[in-house]
Amino acid sequence: MKYTVLILLIIFTACSKSPDPGNQKPVLTLNYISNGLKLTIQGSATDADGKVSALTIHWGDNLMNTYADNDFSQLSINHTYTDPANYNIRITAFDNLGDSTTSMLPVTVDFIETSLDGIKQCLFKTTESEYLILTINLHTYQETSQNEKFNLITDVIGMMDIDFIAFQECAQNKSSAITEGIIREDNMALEITRRLKKKYNADYNFVWNWAHYGWDVWEEGVAILSKHPLIDSEDRYISTATSTNTISSRKVIFGAYQIPEGNFHFFSAHTHWRTSLTDEEQNNQIANIKSMVSEKESWHFDALSFVCGDFNGNPTSDFPWSEGYNNMVKDDLFQDTFLNVYPYANNKPAQSVYNTIGGDLPGRIDYIFMKKNTRLSVVDSQIIFSNAIVGRVSDHFGVITKVTF
Repeated sequence: MKYTVLILLIIFTACSKSPDPGNQKPVLTLNYISNGLKLTIQGSATDADGKVSALTIHWGDNLMNTYADNDFSQLSINHTYTDPANYNIRITAFDNLGDSTTSMLPVTVDFIETSLDGIKQCLFKTTESEYLILTINLHTYQETSQNEKFNLITDVIGMMDIDFIAFQECAQNKSSAITEGIIREDNMALEITRRLKKKYNADYNFVWNWAHYGWDVWEEGVAILSKHPLIDSEDRYISTATSTNTISSRKVIFGAYQIPEGNFHFFSAHTHWRTSLTDEEQNNQIANIKSMVSEKESWHFDALSFVCGDFNGNPTSDFPWSEGYNNMVKDDLFQDTFLNVYPYANNKPAQSVYNTIGGDLPGRIDYIFMKKNTRLSVVDSQIIFSNAIVGRVSDHFGVITKVTF
C-alpha cells in the first residue's frame, strides 16, 4: 500500500494594524489670531465615526507639542514665538482607529505696534536746545516676552530721539560668549543699541559694568546709552561690599558727553535698600555718589550733571526709611525733576499714580536728579512704562524728563 504524506507548513508573520478602510479620517478646521508674538490656533478637530484621540502641532520654530485626551471640538491653543516672522505650522489629528489628517497653517506674527499716544505732547522735542533723559530698571531678564519688551524700549528711544538713557539691573549671562572687553553677546545694553541701529539707523554708544550676580546667573550692572559723543567714563563701587557674590555690592557708572552747549555729566546708579533702623549703608552710597559728581565737576567746571536710577528709597516712607532720598536733595544742590513737575508727588498718604514700581512694595523709587544750574530748566516729566501709557517692560515703570537751555 502506498501512502502519500502531505506536510502543510503554515508560517505566521507579524504585521502592523492597518486602519479600517471604511474609517473616516479626522477633519481639521483651522484659523488663528495673533497678539504680538503670541499666536492662538482656533477651530476644531473632529471625527465623524469616532473621536480624535491626539493632536500634534509643529509650530515652525523647531518646537512641537502633543495634546491627548482633550476635547478637540473647540480649539484654543496658544504659542508665543521668540521672533517676528512668517511660520508654517503643521497640525496632525489622530483618530481612535489609527487614521490621521495633517494640515498646514501659514501664519505671520509681528511685534505689537508701539503707540506713544499716552505720552504727554510737551515731552516730544520741538527745538535742538531740548534734551530728553530716561531712566528704567530692566529687571535682569526676569520678564516674560523679553523680546517684545526690548522692542518697546527700542521704539520709545528711537521714536522720541532720547538723548541719555540710564539702565539699572542691566545684565548679561555669565556663560554667554564675550564680544568685546567684558561685554557678552546678550548684554541688555548691547542688544538695545543693536536694535536702535537696525530699526532706526540710530547710532547709540553705551558704557556698562556690573557689581554682583543676580539669581546666581546674571552679571547684573548699570549702563548709560547716548547718541552724543562719549569723552570720558568710569565705573566705581559706592558700597562697602565689593564682592560680586553679594547683592549689597553696588556700582555707579559715569559718562561725560559732548553736546553743542558744553559737557553733559551723566550717572546711572542703583543703590541698596535700607535694611534696618540703624543701617547707614544707603546713606553712605548716596554720599559717595554726590562726592563723585563733585569730583567730576572739578575737571569740567561748566558741566551739567544728572544722577539717575533706582534708589530703593521712597520719599513718602516714614523716617528713617525716607532718609536716603532726603539726603540726595537736602542741601538744595540737586532737584528731583519729576517733583519739579508734580509738586504733590511726595505728599502723604502716598498716591499710586506716582509709583515707579509695583509688586508687594510699591512706591516712587526711580529718579532723575539734576544738579541745579542757571542754564537748564525742566520742561516736563512723566512715568511712562505702565500699561496705561506705553506698556510695561519691567517691574519698574521708568521716568522720562525733558530739559531745555
